[in-house]
Amino acid sequence: MRYIGNKNKLIPFIRRTLERLGIEGATACDPFAGTAAVARFLKKHGYAVTSSDIMSFSFAFQWAYVVVDAPPRFAGLAEEVEDDGQRLDAVLRHLNRLRPETGFVYEHFCPEGHAGFEHDRRYFTPDNAAKIDSVRRRLHEWRTGGALNDGEYFVLLTALIEAADRVANTTGVYAAYVKSWQPNAERPLELRPPRMVTGTGRECRAYRRDAIDVVAALGPFDLLYLDPPYNTRQYAGYYHIPELIAEGWFAERPILRGKTGLPEDEEKRSDWSRRRRCEAAFRRLVEAADCRHILMSYNSEGIIPEDWIESVLRDRGATDSYRRLEHSYKRYRSDRDSDVRRYRGDRVTERLYYVRTV
Repeated sequence: MRYIGNKNKLIPFIRRTLERLGIEGATACDPFAGTAAVARFLKKHGYAVTSSDIMSFSFAFQWAYVVVDAPPRFAGLAEEVEDDGQRLDAVLRHLNRLRPETGFVYEHFCPEGHAGFEHDRRYFTPDNAAKIDSVRRRLHEWRTGGALNDGEYFVLLTALIEAADRVANTTGVYAAYVKSWQPNAERPLELRPPRMVTGTGRECRAYRRDAIDVVAALGPFDLLYLDPPYNTRQYAGYYHIPELIAEGWFAERPILRGKTGLPEDEEKRSDWSRRRRCEAAFRRLVEAADCRHILMSYNSEGIIPEDWIESVLRDRGATDSYRRLEHSYKRYRSDRDSDVRRYRGDRVTERLYYVRTV
């Protein structure tokens, strides 16, 4: 999934850092999981991972990529989906063959919907919007009917969210849509198997909770990996459509507003993306951490001042254990330079900050 701060390309840097610093252990916590890229890596790397995020679509990803440790069996779908020995592939083919049915996404996020608003929301083509509706409705029916357990449900939900993102008519975030159809948006929706990590035997946990609460309540951990937001963009507004797909609209239809169809999201607005609040939040989290190692990802344009990060970590860490490592990479750009916005360059520096606490 296209995502601000996604660490997929930085996994080799994180792996080298763990090896260089000699960080080892059996348990890890990632309380800013996002798309679960690092939590997935840590599980694969040998850790029993506790992950969390305040976003519902992230919770689905955490289940699919961190908690699930065996290929889903889908026993509850035996009479509905033909078993060919590859159960996940068979279920996804079944979902991909569903007939499009107009529903919430069609009504609100494609130009043919017009559910009582004046905005021409061009997030999905009509065919793809209706296909998202039909698949999401089927997942809801299977789930409420008891045909899917937690792991099976979140694996399929993750597949749908990722499929929708691949055909979304955006530049990578959902704060705006492109006025003309992009080539990816005109491709048909296709669910694909998530790249799960299975067979590890490790018991991992996923939560949808505030980072400080998770760190304070669920330790101790060998490794605390922190990846807080870098800027003032609130993720609830930038990824409201994946969030709506994750939460569904079957019990109560959310009220949407504005040109982009934003739902109410005050409870998901994070202090980590607010100047003058993020610094205090960082100190509270670090002070609450019961762990042996703290490793924090942040970049050179983050809103928490670097001297504050160093001061807080040095106060918490063992003498002379503080380290800062850097890695330069190509900037993620969701738009181009314009008269109202100019990027500071094409590259940005990712920094890893480390202390040993004991």
